[in-house]
Amino acid sequence: MDAKRIIPVLRVSAGQALGPDPTPVPASEWARRLELEGADGILLQETAPASPGSRAPWLRELAGVLSIPFALEAPFQDRAELEEALEAGVDKVVLAASVALEDAWLAAAVARFGRVHVAVAVNARLAAGPRWQAGPEGRDALAWMTELEQRGCGEILLGAEPEGAACAALVQGAAQLSLTLLFRAGDQARAAEALLHGADGVACPDLDRSPRQWKQALAVHGLTFRD
Repeated sequence: MDAKRIIPVLRVSAGQALGPDPTPVPASEWARRLELEGADGILLQETAPASPGSRAPWLRELAGVLSIPFALEAPFQDRAELEEALEAGVDKVVLAASVALEDAWLAAAVARFGRVHVAVAVNARLAAGPRWQAGPEGRDALAWMTELEQRGCGEILLGAEPEGAACAALVQGAAQLSLTLLFRAGDQARAAEALLHGADGVACPDLDRSPRQWKQALAVHGLTFRD
């Protein structure tokens, strides 16, 4: 089995990390701490739109202190913001699926930077059948991800609702695509299920436990992780 990845989710606003501590901490400081605690990458989740040009300084600072890749999931307002983030050192931008499918942003970003630098967030919902749907029109989630792959997406950031639902079939189907599959896992049980059924890694929002503690807990399932 290939080594899996644990990617902590770091919520940010204006370059400050938002966590259990009410006092904001520079994102570069917190991300560096997570790297030292065993993170294989960082997923930055921006909580509000940024003003033009405001991201570049703190993203460059972050790129200067990290030796692991980091991605930015943000409410991007135009293609220029994608370019700004990637040119500032972000390894991967994460687009909303609706934007990636309906606008030309995905194609433009892939053409300029390559598919390895472009991910799309897909939020699947369990419907009757049971089957998994995505998007406002309730399209088949796997068909939607297949279309994203065909359009050049290099990675899927997959979420599944409700959180307690078994998602083995969904993950297994997505894992057959020729792209990287990262699963949003709210707890270790969900993380284990996704990893055992083909996900390459999990994005975990739990900052109370270190990435190394996540790896130790999940290793009991026979999973292996990067050093």
